[in-house]
Amino acid sequence: FTTKIMKGEPLKIFQGPSESELERDFTYIDDIIQGTVAAVDHISPSTKEEAMCKVFNLGNKDPVTVSYLVDCLERALGKTAIRHYMPMPPTGDVLRTSADVTLAGKELGYKPTTPLQEGINKFVAWYTEYYKDGLDRDMEAYVPM
Repeated sequence: FTTKIMKGEPLKIFQGPSESELERDFTYIDDIIQGTVAAVDHISPSTKEEAMCKVFNLGNKDPVTVSYLVDCLERALGKTAIRHYMPMPPTGDVLRTSADVTLAGKELGYKPTTPLQEGINKFVAWYTEYYKDGLDRDMEAYVPM
């Protein structure tokens, strides 16, 4: 979305039944890293025969609409997105994702702390610095599905 907003290209924003908004559990990378490191630190020494196998969900547990994500990007970039709302493809998608981080919180002390707008601001600061001379050839050639 960031590249398209910067280039002035329209964004495809999918909608569910009756033009409902899709919701996603966007999580800032530093929060995911904190949970991942905590999981690695949590495991006990193991052998092939006796490995500790647990699954920890990491996320921020507070889904927001894709439109709200675009609002955050617009604020951080200082540009208005061209939004093209369209029905979800027939192959489908889930209407809402939300991580249940209960086990990660209990066993790893995991608690995401970065609000979405703050994470987007940090991302845009990185993005504009990284691509200060323009997009590289791989990014220019990238065509999303």
